[in-house]
Amino acid sequence: MRIRALARASVAVAGIAVLGACDILDVENPNNLVEESIENPAAASAVVNGTLSLVSGAISSMWEPYLVATDELYWIGSRDAWYELDQGFIGNEFNEFTDAAFPSLGEARWMADRSIGILENHVANDPSNDMRTDLARANLYAGVIYMIIGEVQEDFAFSDKTTEAPPVGPTNMSMVFDEAISRLDEAVSIAASVGNSELETRALAIRARAKFSKALWGKIKPSPNTSAPLVSASGAAADAASVVSRVGTTVDWSWDLEYSSATISNGFAGNVNSRQENAFDPSVAEAASSDRPFDIVGVALMDPVDGVPDPVITTKLNEFKGGEFTNTGNGFAPLSLVDARMMHLILAEDALAGGDTGGFTTHINHIRAMDGLTDFSGQISNMDMLMHTRRVNTFLMGLRLMDMYRFGLTDGLWQGGSDIVSSPGTLLPITIIEIRANCYLNGSCSG
Repeated sequence: MRIRALARASVAVAGIAVLGACDILDVENPNNLVEESIENPAAASAVVNGTLSLVSGAISSMWEPYLVATDELYWIGSRDAWYELDQGFIGNEFNEFTDAAFPSLGEARWMADRSIGILENHVANDPSNDMRTDLARANLYAGVIYMIIGEVQEDFAFSDKTTEAPPVGPTNMSMVFDEAISRLDEAVSIAASVGNSELETRALAIRARAKFSKALWGKIKPSPNTSAPLVSASGAAADAASVVSRVGTTVDWSWDLEYSSATISNGFAGNVNSRQENAFDPSVAEAASSDRPFDIVGVALMDPVDGVPDPVITTKLNEFKGGEFTNTGNGFAPLSLVDARMMHLILAEDALAGGDTGGFTTHINHIRAMDGLTDFSGQISNMDMLMHTRRVNTFLMGLRLMDMYRFGLTDGLWQGGSDIVSSPGTLLPITIIEIRANCYLNGSCSG
């Protein structure tokens, strides 16, 4: 049974919280909500909830184009810009879907840092557990969005609304993970100090992912190190071990972003399930027919030991589609940020990288136990088992492209002249909407 810690994305809550104290019949100022209003202590929780909404929306927006470029999704619809990504041309700053998604990253990142500043001011005047818990959450959500930026972006500019900032530069993007980890350090510390165990567990798990992803980034930059692809990250392993000890060795804990009609929809899910622009790759899911690739009737990816449709993929497809291999038009599918499986994966790979094959096998089998699968005992190579276990257990979690790069894996749709093929290790670009607005990127800065 999968134990979820759901993060409900809350939209418009900040406005409701602040406006609730206003006289809406005041004809001179009936609906005036200025930015300073969010600094009201009464709106503290709403500010952090609003940040979660922006972070959830940004992740939904950005993971879809990232994953279309991998062997998790492929284009089946009418919009050619998806096909461009599917073929591996991910560096085009004019691509309409990466360009549409890019501002959401900037908005979420800015609001995340803004919420930290607001909550720090509140805590200075009111160090109650409730206020400090909101500060911990603010740091957690900031850590999440910085981590996501590091995982999917080739470059980024941390502008302040209309005040441009220079791009970090592709060679310096590892520093974005450092920023994520710094904020997560605060989240872990504050959550522990107020005794919020679940919040501390989430922060530890995200910090483990961020530390691992920083090391993983180093395996694809400046070019993929396919001869030595294994990640050894002691800091990530320590955090992962702490999470496992907190939730239980074979407990299927996860922290998911939740979308709903009362909050925000998952545009990624909507495009797959309703618009049918993209579908699950045939290597993963079995479609009803070539004419109906969006109707899933089975799982194509088999477990390498038991020879059965992989149960992890089965579960994830059902959750995403909204039922037992149906297409319900579900636009509110949850997205998993981190889980106990990922913690065991981090520990397994760290052990294998250090030559501890026994430790590797132990953690792989803890994952397999969650699905009632036969223990791994050398039926295939350790590397093949790692690659399979990572593929299924990080499915739809925004990590596949970096894994494909470091393991030397390819997608049959990639074209020879594409960015992915000609410059392996390339991630998503700063897009034209930012380039046109940022003088450091368009060459219009004065002085």
